[in-house]
Amino acid sequence: MSRLRVGLLANPTAAQGTAHRVGRQVGHLLHLAGISVVDLSGPSAHVARARAEEVRDSLTALVVVGGDGTVSLGAEIVAGTPVRLGIVPAGSGNDFARSLGLSINDPEESTRALLHALSRPVVTIDAIEVTSAGENALPHRSLALGNVNLGFDAIVNARANSSRASYTVRYTTAVLRELPTFTPLPYWLEIDGGERFEIDAPLLSLCSSGVYGGGMQMVPNARIDDGQLELLSVEGRGRRDLLRFFPRVFKGTHTELEGVRIRPVREVAVGLRHGRSLRAYADGEARSLLPLTARVLPGAVRLLADLSALRGERAVDGGAQ
Repeated sequence: MSRLRVGLLANPTAAQGTAHRVGRQVGHLLHLAGISVVDLSGPSAHVARARAEEVRDSLTALVVVGGDGTVSLGAEIVAGTPVRLGIVPAGSGNDFARSLGLSINDPEESTRALLHALSRPVVTIDAIEVTSAGENALPHRSLALGNVNLGFDAIVNARANSSRASYTVRYTTAVLRELPTFTPLPYWLEIDGGERFEIDAPLLSLCSSGVYGGGMQMVPNARIDDGQLELLSVEGRGRRDLLRFFPRVFKGTHTELEGVRIRPVREVAVGLRHGRSLRAYADGEARSLLPLTARVLPGAVRLLADLSALRGERAVDGGAQ
């Protein structure tokens, strides 16, 4: 294998320092395999981003080590460039890595997967662009790879992020804490440039991978490489229905329930009526306040992974870059 240059960006705080340790091990193993590795980790996401963007044009791949938020950061850095995004899951949730079938907190297996992918054709996946749309909001754009949470799941995510328990436990606990006082939210939506309409819904999620909340299969048939997103809504259901709903999402059988609707979309503008306020979450991280616009960016990210065993892959020209 020719000497390739890989940037390594580990989140020093993910999973209470586990990502930093795993990152050092992966970097050492890549170096032993003949890969030139440049450490781009920093004390903050801002510093790490600046370091990565400074050398991005010289990289074959950017390998991120951490959870879903770190993966989103990596996607923002490499989207629209020839640089491939490698993922070493070592965070709390790791939901996007689960959707890819990647091993968690396993430096040796992660390194083997990265080296294998470097010899495989390039695979492209979609990204979700999230842009603030409020009249008085400062322009802000971010990217996500997995999902954008716009309802009860966003409120739960905010509570779960403040807990130190394991991710699945704190997400489930947050669901139980929020349910007693939760009521459906009054949304307005515009889908793919169509006319505005209104719904009252407790749950609204825009999905590419369809997996979040520590392994919830929110949209079981979602694909990360089909050029579209899936808008899941739960309409006409109350908090008692949500109690029956959430235990089923880990197996994906909730889609059979009355009131659950999944629409294929490319772009969605969404806001709340009556002056209500809600902050969206995407890939586990806080994003813009509603209203916002989210749209799919087909094939925006070149992924350093072999998806052929998991689902049909979409290859583009070239092998190892």
